[in-house]
Amino acid sequence: MNLLIIFFIYFVFSTCNANPTRIAGGAVADITQYPFATSLLSNQGQGAYVQACGGTIISQTAILSAASCFVTNNVVNPVVWWRARVGTANSNTRGLIYLIRRITTHSDFQSATRVNDIAVLRTSLNIVFGQNVQAAYIAGGAYSLANNQQVWAIGWGATSVSAPSSTVLRHVQIWVNDQQVCANRYSEVNYTVNNNMLCAGWLDVGIRGQCLGDTGSPLLDNGVVVGVYSWTQGCGVSRFPNINTRVSSYSRWIEVTATAA
Repeated sequence: MNLLIIFFIYFVFSTCNANPTRIAGGAVADITQYPFATSLLSNQGQGAYVQACGGTIISQTAILSAASCFVTNNVVNPVVWWRARVGTANSNTRGLIYLIRRITTHSDFQSATRVNDIAVLRTSLNIVFGQNVQAAYIAGGAYSLANNQQVWAIGWGATSVSAPSSTVLRHVQIWVNDQQVCANRYSEVNYTVNNNMLCAGWLDVGIRGQCLGDTGSPLLDNGVVVGVYSWTQGCGVSRFPNINTRVSSYSRWIEVTATAA
């Protein structure tokens, strides 16, 4: 495994080859297992801030997430709608909350199809690193995943379509699915899956995977962020995999966006 580490910004890439509100079919996780996990809180322009999406710390000033979290009627939300809670497995208590100074979504993001569903948030202040707060390793352009490779999904999403948001971080082990099988299945319901998307789930076996409120949360291969959760048909539906934005396809965009002045 070859790792490219940019120490001066604590931003890390991996170029090696290589279970939307609560995680469905998962178990409670500890923040020490995933110190880069970020609960993104929103007030949608009014009222209290509540957990709405997930994210990943990738530097002391940057958080990786999904563009679909921050775009309403094709307009990027004002930064004051969003805050980031880090350093805790609880979405509504403890840790530290950081204000957001910039939300950058991919210029070619399409809300209807979730193509290029990726975003980087910049915090107003430097994130203070410690035992419970660290930057994650990010898959670089040469990172590859085999079919049926085990990966881990984390988030504060729902355990089912009808369930409320989780107040605690959860994780679940799932598997990388064959891209063509995934694309064929989604074509049955008139959705398009392209090669910049990563399919993962517990295909044809049981209800396990990402769900409502997990959007923007990372998909991990041995601790390396290989996907950003984007969308799925239902929640943990065995016939349809979870669709993640494939991080290796956007590693250069992430690097440039996370280091921009």
